[in-house]
Amino acid sequence: MANPGLVYLQGSGNPSSKLFGTFLDRAFADLGGRTPRVAVTFAPIAGNAGIIQKFAGWFVGRTFRGADVKRFIVAGERDAQPTATAQKIVEEADLIFVSGGDPVVGARLLIESGAADWLRSARARGATLAGGSAGAILLGAWWASWPDDPDDQPFDGGRLVPCTRVVEDLVIDTHAEDDDWEELKMVRSMLRKKAVNVRARGVPTSGGLFVLPDGRLEPVGDPPFVAD
Repeated sequence: MANPGLVYLQGSGNPSSKLFGTFLDRAFADLGGRTPRVAVTFAPIAGNAGIIQKFAGWFVGRTFRGADVKRFIVAGERDAQPTATAQKIVEEADLIFVSGGDPVVGARLLIESGAADWLRSARARGATLAGGSAGAILLGAWWASWPDDPDDQPFDGGRLVPCTRVVEDLVIDTHAEDDDWEELKMVRSMLRKKAVNVRARGVPTSGGLFVLPDGRLEPVGDPPFVAD
């Protein structure tokens, strides 16, 4: 049985950063020199066709170092692929990348389409998974949706939202150091009230977090905030 794959969670949604380059060195190191196969989802920015078009071109052209990059488009997204087609792209990938955007939108699409199951299966067979910003949040277990707050002040009343559970005992927030990780703390509090035990980490803008096959967490760049 294969060891679970490496998971990389980056605070920034910018995959052209130096930290992401360091991650790719590690992700592609064991492929024996063959062309890496990368599957990408833009589910967290579904509905923003202009952004997706620009982002997709930039990804293919600059980010993954000549890899064979394919986008999988799940049910609920514009121009969705047949389920079998999208699933095959994930099943054949060495690396699956989840883009930034809105974690609640991404969670709904990936779970309702069945793609969250594909992502968990990919890790179980040893594939590497990665996400930046909202994509990192989505690879964890939970997040929350929040009511509108016109005064831009801390608020309560959020609703827990299940994520893909690629890392089933971890809750992540990203680049929220200026807000002192208020939303992460609230999610952790809501989970405690339900007696759900997780690790909670805030990954800063200039930081990343590796989840190793044995579950240990390895920071890179600026260290994470610990909200356990």
